[in-house]
Amino acid sequence: MYDKDIEALCILYEKKDYKAAAHALGMKETTLKSRVTALEEKYGVRILSVEKDDAIFTNAGKSLAQDALFMIRYSNSAIQKAQRIEAEENLSLKVGTSYMAPGRELVSALEKRRKDLGSLMFHPVHFFSMEETLKHLESHVDILASFYDERLLKKYSLSALEMRKERLMLAIAEDDELKAVPMLDIEDLYGRRVYIYKKGYLKAFDQLRADIMEYHKQIEIITFDRYSAELEKEIEEKKAFLATFKSIAESMPSLSLKPVLWNYSTAFGILSKKDASDKVRKVIEILKKE
Repeated sequence: MYDKDIEALCILYEKKDYKAAAHALGMKETTLKSRVTALEEKYGVRILSVEKDDAIFTNAGKSLAQDALFMIRYSNSAIQKAQRIEAEENLSLKVGTSYMAPGRELVSALEKRRKDLGSLMFHPVHFFSMEETLKHLESHVDILASFYDERLLKKYSLSALEMRKERLMLAIAEDDELKAVPMLDIEDLYGRRVYIYKKGYLKAFDQLRADIMEYHKQIEIITFDRYSAELEKEIEEKKAFLATFKSIAESMPSLSLKPVLWNYSTAFGILSKKDASDKVRKVIEILKKE
């Protein structure tokens, strides 16, 4: 990170003696002297006084040596800091979370394997959309638990450890008159709005959207691209339906989740990059034993 001749000069400045400095550097005194001379010629600065055998520094030489010492120590400190951060990151697993990727279940599964995971710590990293979470896989996120299908895995080059299949359900306002109905039918949605996550993310959402558009035109479809507190409030105020999954609805306390007489479902599991780090692969192998 710095000129080796400058480093030799700094040792000479600290020792104030050619013999001691040369010994510390593992070189001959003549070699050290030639390095100092080369520095003077290279930078056009008189580093030592005429009495060079005494290693007496000029004012310019002192300034160069003192500033170089500071830079060397600062560089060493920077390296140590980076090494410390690297060591901490090796003991830390960043768990991505969002409405589509609830982190509680994954952290719970990890905690159950605490003995196998040793001193590894789990740090949730929250994002406001699933796309942002997936975008930051590797750079800011190591692993996450979410809904997925083969199309999603291919698009983001992901590996998946399936935990279960989840059926698509409907979330409604707590005071909706349909709350008392044990199971909703598609015709219960007639004359109402259904909010469906944007096209192209999961086949379950796309299939529901396509079937409503073709066979149930009495239902108004509203497309949204991000789960949020504002969306939850809008569903409640408009007495609308939100097509969602149980794990997502649990993050929306003002809404009530209802099963529906249909068969749209998708997988829920643990996602990571196909070329994930050794640390992540080890964690996945441990979780497979659940």
